[in-house]
Amino acid sequence: MPFQVGSPKLQPMNRTERLLDLITYLLNAREPVSWQEIKNHFPEDYARGVEESNQRKFERDKAELISLGIPIDYHSGAGVKKEGYLIEKEKLFLPEIQFTPQESSLLMLSASAVLEQEAFPYRDQLESALHKIISINDHISPPPPGITITYTGDQGSSKRAKWVKAIQDALDRRKELKFIYHAFSTGETTRRTVNPYGLIFRRGFWALIGWDHARQDLRSFVVTRIRNLKSNTRRPGTPDYEIPDDFSVKPYQNQQQWELDLHDPIPVTIQISRHRLPELIPQLTAAKKTGSDTFELNVTNRSGLISWILSQKTDVRILDPSEIQNELCEVLQKMS
Repeated sequence: MPFQVGSPKLQPMNRTERLLDLITYLLNAREPVSWQEIKNHFPEDYARGVEESNQRKFERDKAELISLGIPIDYHSGAGVKKEGYLIEKEKLFLPEIQFTPQESSLLMLSASAVLEQEAFPYRDQLESALHKIISINDHISPPPPGITITYTGDQGSSKRAKWVKAIQDALDRRKELKFIYHAFSTGETTRRTVNPYGLIFRRGFWALIGWDHARQDLRSFVVTRIRNLKSNTRRPGTPDYEIPDDFSVKPYQNQQQWELDLHDPIPVTIQISRHRLPELIPQLTAAKKTGSDTFELNVTNRSGLISWILSQKTDVRILDPSEIQNELCEVLQKMS
């Protein structure tokens, strides 16, 4: 069979390979790398055809890396450094985190309390993290005297505790969930189809955050109010959906009862007893302060607001609107 002796012809890299190679090249450089040097190192990617097109291609790659947190700096040539591109290692790599012995002991105490609960869905990962904390500390002091931590876990039945693990599995594999849900605020029981986006532990309960197919919007579901949970078993190795890049569970972690999206927004003004302000202000991060002790809330769950106000006894009053005041009075009359 005839063959040709000589160097193989270089082929353009695929984009992922090119970006990784560009990171490695700039990281290993001892001084800024010029555009010409980059073209010489990537001749099939940045030195073919029209120069302007090559520059645009490099700028797109550079912008992509910067968006991923890779700090590519351009040096103009002033001072001791020459002109060119460079990745500053001290900007790329975070400093090693160090815990004091007491901090380590508290982390271990907290983690150990959670590990006692078989229903906790991330026990394996938490146990691995606990071992790492132990391995990097030569000495871990005992926790402060008088401190104990108890994790109560899921308040529902053992079946619901298993559902937390099932939700975690569906979330990891991006599989659609179907279940029956009883909403406390409306009293309705409905069938839901949801794409899981997040799983959080809030105020003693697990909550599923996901895209509700029927509502065509994000919704929060308390796991103890879920029944007949089933995950899509078709094509188990293929994701059913993708989580949007701009999604974050952080807003839901601090979400209050009256902020659940159940109806159009209603502005409600409340007044809080002054001695309760330090305690309750952390729950009003989304509220508008209208006076020293008055706040305007954007309420999308009026039942949740009334439930919260009742739990505060006489320390929170509704000033406006009258329709919410009347609704609270009706609830109080039924309770008396």
